[in-house]
Amino acid sequence: MAHSGLDNCPTEQARRFHQLSTGLKTHEALWRPAPFCLPVLPWESQYPALTAALAALREHELVALESDHAALLDWLAGYVPGLACFQALLCVPALAARHIEYPPGFERDIPGRKWQQVVAFTACLDDLEGGVLEWCAGKAHLGRTICQRFEVPVTALERNPQLCASGSAMSRRLQLDVRLEQCDVLSDDPTSIAGRARHAVALHACGDLHRRLIELVAARQMHSLHLSPCCYHLSASARYSPFSQAGKACGLTLSRDDCRLAVQETVTSSAAAARRREKKSAWRLSLDALQRQLRGADEYLPVPSIPDAVFAGSFADFCRHAAGLKALAVPAATDWPHFEQLGWQRLARVSRMELPRHGLRRALELWLVLDRALYLGEQGYSVGVGTFCEPRLTPRNLMIRASRR
Repeated sequence: MAHSGLDNCPTEQARRFHQLSTGLKTHEALWRPAPFCLPVLPWESQYPALTAALAALREHELVALESDHAALLDWLAGYVPGLACFQALLCVPALAARHIEYPPGFERDIPGRKWQQVVAFTACLDDLEGGVLEWCAGKAHLGRTICQRFEVPVTALERNPQLCASGSAMSRRLQLDVRLEQCDVLSDDPTSIAGRARHAVALHACGDLHRRLIELVAARQMHSLHLSPCCYHLSASARYSPFSQAGKACGLTLSRDDCRLAVQETVTSSAAAARRREKKSAWRLSLDALQRQLRGADEYLPVPSIPDAVFAGSFADFCRHAAGLKALAVPAATDWPHFEQLGWQRLARVSRMELPRHGLRRALELWLVLDRALYLGEQGYSVGVGTFCEPRLTPRNLMIRASRR
């Protein structure tokens, strides 16, 4: 991919951030309302041609647009010309990666896709000298790979004691200087445990976890940070709090659900997994139609997470279980086939009406990443943003690289 200037160019990052802010605010009517919660969307009357075109999409056309973001944006721009500008804004450089050979069997006990992500992430790291801190490390697969490549000591912080024990055993087997420490980085003080580590790394650290890391790196003036953020909605706050001055001044306000949109894209799953996911969505939409009738209120009612075992049973049992969570009485004479059919019909519509949101979710994700990058620039870092792997490995493939100026 051609270099677009996002890597280590604060002026270009600020310009891109401003344009993304403007574009997202201009078209917020298309991405803020969630079709899953609203049988009719507010923008349908504003864009009747788009609404009709979405409804007319055949299943294979829908699948094709979902799997090709550039094609989706082009298709949407045919009905909303203002969306054409996003194509150039979303062009992000692939970070320079070095091919590294690891000892035979090094990747043992690491799931295949995870190993590919770790290798791709490590290949984009600058030369590291001195101690490295791995944040929210799990079993420290990334930390061991970094230790192997750069021959530097790694301190890996992880809250789960079982993961710490398992990762420590792997490190001992490979005779690598990787020390796993049990630490809840949100409630404990990781400063003393981190020691004099000069570099920090985190692959897919979620929400408040990577916010805490960014704050720690800036406060300690650590030499470098390599971060792939994830799950921006996993935060104690219901409203997004911008990092950078530009983020605070731009006028774009985000809720927790808005931030969730940025990470809704998933890698291709098996046909069986896709069918299970569709069934869950259809049944939840069936439940939504049922609860609206039972409550006499035409509004969405959030329902807590439901165990997979419940979905393995009958549709009626699922509805009774979910209704019980919200203290709703379900009449014995409920027409179950009718409501189940309603759910599948709504799923077909929701899948199509979500396309405008899906066309803009990468823009929202890049906005969130650039907000972090601009903040690190304000704290005295040279910052680059790019992709560390192809989307087929993970849609969360953006990396922030920051080094102390």
